[in-house]
Amino acid sequence: MTTAETKRQRDTVRPTDLRRRSRLVQAVAFSHSVSTTSTLRRMMTVTTYFIAWVLVTLLVPVWLPIMGLVGLFRKRSFIALRLSLFLWSYLTIELMGLTVAAAIYLVTPGNIAKRQELFFPLYCWWGTALFSAIARVLSLSVEVKGQELVLPGHVLVFIRHASIIDTALPLVFLSDAKGLRLRYVFKRELLVDPCIDVAGHVWPNYFIDRGGDPQEELAGVRKLAEDLGDEGVLLYPEGTRFTERKKAIAIERLARTHPDLVPIAESFKHCLPPKPGGALTLMDAAPEADILFVAHRGLEGLAEINDLLSGDVVGKKVQIQIWRVPAAEIPKGEERRQWLFEWWKRIDDFVDEA
Repeated sequence: MTTAETKRQRDTVRPTDLRRRSRLVQAVAFSHSVSTTSTLRRMMTVTTYFIAWVLVTLLVPVWLPIMGLVGLFRKRSFIALRLSLFLWSYLTIELMGLTVAAAIYLVTPGNIAKRQELFFPLYCWWGTALFSAIARVLSLSVEVKGQELVLPGHVLVFIRHASIIDTALPLVFLSDAKGLRLRYVFKRELLVDPCIDVAGHVWPNYFIDRGGDPQEELAGVRKLAEDLGDEGVLLYPEGTRFTERKKAIAIERLARTHPDLVPIAESFKHCLPPKPGGALTLMDAAPEADILFVAHRGLEGLAEINDLLSGDVVGKKVQIQIWRVPAAEIPKGEERRQWLFEWWKRIDDFVDEA
């Protein structure tokens, strides 16, 4: 695939990108059925976010007391008020990030290396600001173990996917805290977030189309592990957040392809069976890379909107555990598939201990 073809593939929102999304998200992405160029997409998402921020800010005298009254009557930790405050914080952080990103582009015309250098602290600030905002409004506390294992780089990072705030965790606890520069495998639906869209195309990240051609998508993932140096590649092997329905579908699919892995997959209580395609591709492309496994618990209440509205997540303790496996200890060939499932069982057991 040529450089131009790769750029077009990354810049275009395809019809399959939003096949499982709400009509609201489809509208923000500006069509379920028509592809959109990166320039038009960003013009529309940035405009949408700016208008939303203006409206939310101007209407503070209206929604603030209303949400406070709703909290008094619902008696669910004032969750409506907390989420409204986070919405305003999120939109503010997005617009601040986009403003700085525009300034960086202006001062680095044609200088990609300098632009990447300036964008790294912006990445870290964006992720830390978002996570700090959600932690403050929901009164979350955080405990991290194994952070000393993050460096040195030249690592593959496999992290559990459990909530809508997962994207910020590696930025906060791996990149900002330890300086590890990461290349991400994102789902293409995240292109509706203008900060992820703009910043995500400065570094060699890959926005995977979960409904696209598997070989084409795996080729894009493989490229991330090339010339890795002291950086890392981050992947969410589950591909999506856990529900019992998704688990049943994954096990049904697994029974057709690798029935020997069904028993261990059925034992998972909190995680989906990992999709090994991306993980094995990265391990093939970077055989000398160590692997970081990142588990976390406490964010399950952020998985879906209904979970958030229950208020159960307020005051929770978020616990993060990091393990590092040296490249020399990673099995070879097909044995890695079973090994990956065994590690995911360990992550599931960590979550279950709570």
